Amino acid sequence: MREDYIRKHFIFHGRVQGVGFRYHANYIAQRLGATGWVRNLYDGTVECEIQGTPGMIDDFLYMLDNGKYIKIEYIEQDNIALKEERCFQIKG
Repeated sequence: MREDYIRKHFIFHGRVQGVGFRYHANYIAQRLGATGWVRNLYDGTVECEIQGTPGMIDDFLYMLDNGKYIKIEYIEQDNIALKEERCFQIKG
């Protein structure tokens, strides 16, 4: 694990379910080399943990927000502890 890596926990609000959000997030994270996971929540939001450099995470958010059908209205976010993992995945 690189020393410059951070891990963020996000909950995305808006038009984020039924629009390919999880698949788009997975594609972007893998392209950037970030690790973590993404899943839908029952209240219509999407939860995500992502680990990488601050620049990778900024790029991830920028590219997600520019998805064709995705409309992020609000993001809850926290810094969390790093985890040992190999890839980014879609949960549930």
